[in-house]
Amino acid sequence: MPTFQALMKKNRNLDEVKAGIVLLAKQSGRTSFSSLFSVKHALETGKVGHTGTLDSFADGLLVVLTGRLTRLVPHITNFDKTYLALVEFGSETDTLDPTGQVVKTGRIPTEEEIRSTLPSFTGEIDQTPPLYSALHVDGKRLSDLAREGKSVEIKSRKITVHSINLLDFYDKYALIEVNCSKGTYIRCLARDIAQRIGTCAHLKALRRTSVGPYQLKDAVGAEKLKDFTISELLKEQNAENKISEEQKRAEEDEIQARIKSEIKEFDFGVARECGMFNAILKTSEVEHYRNGRPLKFTSFYFDSELPENCEMAVYYPDLQFAGCVTKSRNRFSYGFMIPPLKQKMKVYSWEQIANGKFDADFKNKGIAATIGSFDGSHLGHQALFDAVLAQKDLVPGVITFTKSLRGFKEGDNYIGDVVTLSQKLEDLMDKGFAYAVIIDFSEDFGKLKGRDFLNILVKNCGLKYLAEGKDFHCGYKGQVDMNMMAELGLSLGFRLDTIDSVLYKDAKVSSSRIRLCIQNKEFEDVNKMLQSPYSLDSSGYRWEIQKNQKNGVTLSAKRHGKQLVPSDGTYPVRVLVISNSSKSGEAQKTRAYMADCTLEDGALHLAFSDNLISGFVRAISFGYPEENKF
Repeated sequence: MPTFQALMKKNRNLDEVKAGIVLLAKQSGRTSFSSLFSVKHALETGKVGHTGTLDSFADGLLVVLTGRLTRLVPHITNFDKTYLALVEFGSETDTLDPTGQVVKTGRIPTEEEIRSTLPSFTGEIDQTPPLYSALHVDGKRLSDLAREGKSVEIKSRKITVHSINLLDFYDKYALIEVNCSKGTYIRCLARDIAQRIGTCAHLKALRRTSVGPYQLKDAVGAEKLKDFTISELLKEQNAENKISEEQKRAEEDEIQARIKSEIKEFDFGVARECGMFNAILKTSEVEHYRNGRPLKFTSFYFDSELPENCEMAVYYPDLQFAGCVTKSRNRFSYGFMIPPLKQKMKVYSWEQIANGKFDADFKNKGIAATIGSFDGSHLGHQALFDAVLAQKDLVPGVITFTKSLRGFKEGDNYIGDVVTLSQKLEDLMDKGFAYAVIIDFSEDFGKLKGRDFLNILVKNCGLKYLAEGKDFHCGYKGQVDMNMMAELGLSLGFRLDTIDSVLYKDAKVSSSRIRLCIQNKEFEDVNKMLQSPYSLDSSGYRWEIQKNQKNGVTLSAKRHGKQLVPSDGTYPVRVLVISNSSKSGEAQKTRAYMADCTLEDGALHLAFSDNLISGFVRAISFGYPEENKF
């Protein structure tokens, strides 16, 4: 088994450590720190952090964060917690728990005295922390000062007890359940309750059963804990629990295997519990985000209106947790970033390609590519994609632009793109391409000669195969046509395939034709040429929610971005919503809803029936018949 030092050395790069949440059932007799051994060795990392210690005599739930998620320790620590406590009346120890020496004795109260006193300990109360604790005074632990025999003035502090209930009473023992805020000492509650009654007490046993949304019953090893009842706890203190070393190793192996399989992600519900607002990155922004480039409002999908200042939990398009971002007015700042566990498609800018920063393995194997705007993945584009993906001995990819080249040429007169860059990249990723090169067409790039452009692709990327339509041009003023391209292929060392145009209703399928059909509300033709309904990317839309006259919900927003929107009118649409479940651990799903979409004077109004769930509006698809049900 690797040593702790070896694990630390192996995982100096946090990108290699899985970021997640482990629910662990701490056993009585172990410190919180030593209890992390199983997590460290199961995940082969020293980068773990627990979110609130338990004394060695206590057992129960430890919420452990791993990898870069350890940055969230303060958020989880702030969660409310629930405890089961066994209080022994009639004696008080110097530590207020079973590990100390008895320093005071007193009478045993009645059950009624205890029951009638507990309500006075609910709400916000003052509590003086114990002398034997990890709190610091003048840079020293209180427990260390106590052992040195030094007297220290300990100031009381505010805590909140949400509920406190007596579950059972026997002889001198009371079993109490407490739900409280961060910073509450249960042994001090036992001391103070006894003092209020006129006697003394100490904490005999303690179990933490919940931390925020997390429950002990879901923790690894919870089934090994004995029932937390007065009879079981008193029986346990006199019992000998001997197990062989072989059995210990077997149990440890089982725990580590479960930790590997049951590590949890930081989901929407937990983020909200932490006081964060949820945001999903657009596909086109993933590489910008990973490279630390400036962020803007349109980089994300949001599930609610953001306040001026807030902290955001950010997720990748596939809903993996991506890190934290802070919003201050209209400025977004990075907190920390977590790389995705697996990158389905690598995305490069032209600057990266020109500077030789393309994947070395891809280059060595050789790449197949097609070049174009690909504004809407229509039937003609699909023929090019099929040709590239058919080159099984090469790495398939696409070289495209941030928006349609027609948009660059027509400027303010341009009616809009069929798809956003985010939709385009998501489609390419779903089709199975290994990489995409995104070119932000500029004046300098427009002056690049076709031969030089292709030469960079050959030398820096290993271009071996290119598929294009017969009317394709590239380079300065489009001077390189397909005939010249064939000659360049022979001299530069790549193979060129000319792909015939695809016809629909005896006319060539093109993005320009699709734009006109959208404007003319010819959605059936759009559907046939795109092989899917026309879909409006709703990232960047600021939705206002209101009840409609039919007791349903209406979402309203102003038109946003450069994507083409159909003419004003009311349309039956299909709306994709990523569910925003409030329950921790519940799967975050994309669901489809039918709605009426009214376009009017640059605004959109989505009218739903009353079954709409809360969440992120991801896309609005046009061209569905009214009788279609989802």
